[in-house]
Amino acid sequence: MLRALGWDTEDPALAMPEYRLGSGFADYALLNGGKPAIVIEAKKLGTPLYSAAEQSVTYCVNDGIRYFVATDGRKWDVYETHRPVPLAEKKIVSFDIMDSPADVCLDALVLWRRSVQSGVVRKAQTPLLEPENETPPVKPEPLPDIDDVTPTPDSDWQPLTQLKPVRGDKPPPQIRFPDGSTAQIQYWYSITLESVRWLCQQGKLDETRIPVQGRSKRTYILSGKPFNPTGKEFYSAKAVGEWYIESDVLNSQIQVENAIRIIEKVGKEVAPEQFSVRLS
Repeated sequence: MLRALGWDTEDPALAMPEYRLGSGFADYALLNGGKPAIVIEAKKLGTPLYSAAEQSVTYCVNDGIRYFVATDGRKWDVYETHRPVPLAEKKIVSFDIMDSPADVCLDALVLWRRSVQSGVVRKAQTPLLEPENETPPVKPEPLPDIDDVTPTPDSDWQPLTQLKPVRGDKPPPQIRFPDGSTAQIQYWYSITLESVRWLCQQGKLDETRIPVQGRSKRTYILSGKPFNPTGKEFYSAKAVGEWYIESDVLNSQIQVENAIRIIEKVGKEVAPEQFSVRLS
């Protein structure tokens, strides 16, 4: 990964292995002008990264190192160590290489050597999908009057409670909420994420209904902090306002069940049957 991002790991002027940090050693220091710009700690696959960052970020602050990265090879968390906020809020980028390749490429560019050495350590912006000035601009057609718009027939929608995906199914493209508003769906976990977002916007989720357990009492699917009851960190937390969902669930049916569990937690104000998804 570091080589792909422009760092020659065999050149100690660019990437120094086994860099002294605090009372131990970090796996790599990425250098800018001979000084460490970013320190990287590599852990075994599946190791909770939050705990790996707690002490190392403090050491980076003491040594004047502005950025710290914790990775297990699959998941990468990038921290801006000097931000005067709690540790969880120091995290500026988090990505999982099992996510969409386009999204991963954009997120990983936070560690691109040219960016780091220019002092620009931040998430990349979405690129243009078409080259500029290749074709003349097309004047958009006027929007039709709202009375002339043909609504999507209800036959294209299915209640969330009736959705029974099987392995290999693609996620539905949209979810519709009780008030008729909709949201786009990209991944199976997006059903849970967008449902939580809508519930928050409607003021139907508060700390009295958090956390929400998953199938096991040892796991949370929605919590105020990205940790399970055992203290183990969520493997792939996604923030929704002040809450976190666990998105690292490969089983699509469990993702649907998670969304239903969270909606049921709200009580009688809304019901899972009021949420529906658009069929592909």
